[in-house]
This record gives sequence, structure tokens and C-alpha cells, in this order.
Amino acid sequence: MRKKYFGWEQAFGSVWDDADRDGLWNGDAAGLAREFGVSEDAAYSVLDELCDRRLIEKLYPGKYIISKWRERDEPGKEELE
Repeated sequence: MRKKYFGWEQAFGSVWDDADRDGLWNGDAAGLAREFGVSEDAAYSVLDELCDRRLIEKLYPGKYIISKWRERDEPGKEELE
């Protein structure tokens, strides 16, 4: 089985896709490691890189916010109901 490529761009894409409508992401290095089939240390390093690039900010363990969040073009499930 071929593993997905894992870099800061792929990690940010995953965080973006999994963020709620306010730009909050409930996740951590362990979750990214499972998703991409990499070590938890590698996932933690990429999260640090995303913070260094000021793309995300760590609020507290397991909770990040996307720094430059924009409203999504398509309405979410809760907006349609």
C-alpha cells in the first residue's frame, strides 16, 4: 500500500478541511500521524512548521485555529438546515 505524501501543505489541507465553520480544528499530531501513516514526531514537527508559518495557532492541546480563516464558499451542513 502506498502512503500519502506528508508535508506542511498536505497537513494544512487536512486541517482546513476538518476545521469547523469558525476555523477551529480539534486535532493533534496523533490524529495527523494516523491519517497520513507517519510517526507522531513527524506530524508534530509539521504542526510546529504550520505554527511557525503563522498558518495556524495552538490555543491549547488538541485545539488549533486557522490564522487567516475566510468564510467557506459553500454553506456547511448546519447552515443548510
